[in-house]
Amino acid sequence: MKERVEQLDGLRGVFSILVIAHHHNAFKSSVFYNNFFVIHSSLFVDFFFVLSGFVIAMNYIGRIRTSGDFVTFIKKRFIRLYPLLFYTEIIFILANLAGEESSMKNAGSLGIEYYLSTALDTLTFMGSTPVFGSWMSINYPAWSISAEMVSYFVFGIVILLLPRFKYLFFGMITAVSALFILSRGEYLLAYDYGFVRGLLCFCIGIYTHLLLSKRRFRLAALEIPFLAFLVAAMYFTHHWNLNLWKLAFPLIFSIGIIIFASSDGMVSELLSSKPFQYLGKISYSIYLNHAIVLIFVNVVLFRILKSPATEPMIGISLLASILLTVTYSHFTYEFIEKRVGRFLKSKLE
Repeated sequence: MKERVEQLDGLRGVFSILVIAHHHNAFKSSVFYNNFFVIHSSLFVDFFFVLSGFVIAMNYIGRIRTSGDFVTFIKKRFIRLYPLLFYTEIIFILANLAGEESSMKNAGSLGIEYYLSTALDTLTFMGSTPVFGSWMSINYPAWSISAEMVSYFVFGIVILLLPRFKYLFFGMITAVSALFILSRGEYLLAYDYGFVRGLLCFCIGIYTHLLLSKRRFRLAALEIPFLAFLVAAMYFTHHWNLNLWKLAFPLIFSIGIIIFASSDGMVSELLSSKPFQYLGKISYSIYLNHAIVLIFVNVVLFRILKSPATEPMIGISLLASILLTVTYSHFTYEFIEKRVGRFLKSKLE
């Protein structure tokens, strides 16, 4: 199996755009939000977790043999995640502290104590845990970055200390995580125990890699049927209010990864094209940037320009948010992710 699967990068880019649509929810009765697909596009965060487990296993499953290897692994993950996480959190804090004169004032008016508390939570990678309290970060998608980092630590420790029994322990983590979610009666955990949801998906991604490392498939014919099945699963989950049935989505995403990693069909070719590949490349920036762009666009359109909240204007708001997020993310990818990442690499590695 190739070390990089281009069509999966393309899927990550597409799903990052759909998460923008999900968070474009200032007008919940709008047709652009009030439909089963957009409402449940938050589930694509789980695709990111499953894909992360798959990619990390593909690249590191046999490479963490010593404590030095573990430290190197965590350093690399820190360098990958932290520059943009820090930058976006500071931007949000500054926007909030600008107060009533700021176009971002509707991001909240809770005061410096709240902003610093949520910043501490986010910047210590604790935003998906109750360690410092169940704060909702002012950059609200950032909780999942905490869940990612927790998953990296767990992965590295299991590989280092229990190499012969690693898959048994990843299975135990999956089972315990699922039981915890069932006991809470809620699948979409985020600011309190979101790391449990992240671990569940991440471990399923590890098993996805295990399967594909042992067997090759040719599944091009299943691309479109899978996408139709995914949409249907989202439809029935919404209309039958199947909250805990969302536990099935990490498995659905695992099946999708198996299909697209084993395919050279029409959809895979499209996802491997340059535009989709670029979306995949900047998808981390898209994910952490989109919340502040959504607020900015809505403030400008509906507060400053006083545009009527009609369906066409809400559609324009969504389109403008997507385009501006992608454009802005091009620059944060180049100047924050890459350049600051290279600086940290030179200092820490």
